[in-house]
Amino acid sequence: MNSSIQRTNQESALVYGIHPVLEKLQAAPGDVIEVLLVPGDRGSSVRRVEQAARRERCRVSAVDARLLDALTSGANHQGVAARVAPFAYGSFDELLAAPPSAAADCVLFLDGVVDPRNLGGILRTCEAMGVGRVVIPRDRAAGVTGAVIKASAGAVHHVRLYRIPNLLRGLLALRERGYWLVGLDAEAESRASDVVYPEKLAVVLGGEERGIRPLIRRNCDFLVSIPMSGRIGSLNVGVAWGVFAYEVTRQRISADTGGPR
Repeated sequence: MNSSIQRTNQESALVYGIHPVLEKLQAAPGDVIEVLLVPGDRGSSVRRVEQAARRERCRVSAVDARLLDALTSGANHQGVAARVAPFAYGSFDELLAAPPSAAADCVLFLDGVVDPRNLGGILRTCEAMGVGRVVIPRDRAAGVTGAVIKASAGAVHHVRLYRIPNLLRGLLALRERGYWLVGLDAEAESRASDVVYPEKLAVVLGGEERGIRPLIRRNCDFLVSIPMSGRIGSLNVGVAWGVFAYEVTRQRISADTGGPR
């Protein structure tokens, strides 16, 4: 998949690449302002984009390849792009008003993840594991970009993202609503697989370099680590989240089927 997104003005952004544009047309066609196609010999995938756009009654325009090259800074756009509405984040008030996605609800808080590829991979894992809400800070953190869309494999369209000014305030507000706060910390004595997780869970994942900030770490109800036996003492933040999310999912599946947790 080749994709990117760029601000074209205050009212629109640009998504490019066959699969990202198709996913946008399927997941949120109302956000698509215009589909841009380079004329010429089109493969079946490009024709699928055009058919999907016309089916959704989106405007389709023929453009010169050099224009798309310029708009995408020379990335591999595959002759396809779409002008779309800017990504819509949820607010702090919307986070608090949103009902749990299920009886066993898990909300992920990202404390300063700055690499767009990590954010995209994390969102992909969230979608796969049924974690439907992700909270990121407004400042000093990655937001939704083309690299995020690419790495998420379209999951960004199926996970609700909230961008709030104060991560700790959001965590404490969820605690008041019955959520337990757990932080992933490489130095924690408790292993992720040793804890039986409550149904309402708010998970904190720290940034690539610094991990969870001390103030947020102190406010977690408990901290857990991912056990490792190799020579490298840490995991990529997205990999760590994948291991932890699988453990929580495994426990909940076992509980639903009556098996051992």
